[in-house]
Amino acid sequence: MKTPLFEYPSFRYEIQDWEFKKKALLGKMREEKLKRTSFQKFETDRQQDGKSYINYFSELLRPELIKFCKEAQVTCSMTDAWFVRYQRGDNQLIHNHRGWGFSGIIYLEYDPKVHTPTYFVAPWQDPRTDTTNVVCPADVKEGDMIIFPSYTLHYVNLNETRKRRTVLSFDLLPQTPEHRRNK
Repeated sequence: MKTPLFEYPSFRYEIQDWEFKKKALLGKMREEKLKRTSFQKFETDRQQDGKSYINYFSELLRPELIKFCKEAQVTCSMTDAWFVRYQRGDNQLIHNHRGWGFSGIIYLEYDPKVHTPTYFVAPWQDPRTDTTNVVCPADVKEGDMIIFPSYTLHYVNLNETRKRRTVLSFDLLPQTPEHRRNK
């Protein structure tokens, strides 16, 4: 009998009141300066300090974040958020965010006919084939929010269309467990 030893938690939510929230999120993005650097093949405000919108996003996405916290059985707070925009020819290399906590992606401008979702790399080899499994969520659409462990390696394939692909990414840190707090 197959008995899993480990769980690999990932979560997916459809954002409520999507058209209203999309307009609000894109409005905030227009206020920010998205930059392209020599080591990034996309535009982002990730490296900018003093982002004023993190609390705003936490409140705007509160219903979905509450669902996540209940399902994940964790208390979290959003510690960072940033926009990423992919123009034609842009992609993002494989990366992760940190060694603990959760990260999320909201698909803001996304056309499933021409864009690919984020790809995730399994954290261990398949024991039957000694291969690395790479998966992406099926049937992604605008307004979907994917939350996954921050240490998960993930990447974005080349945007081969003139239609831009835009996401809002964020990090959630759990409340430090009682036994790990400094007293």
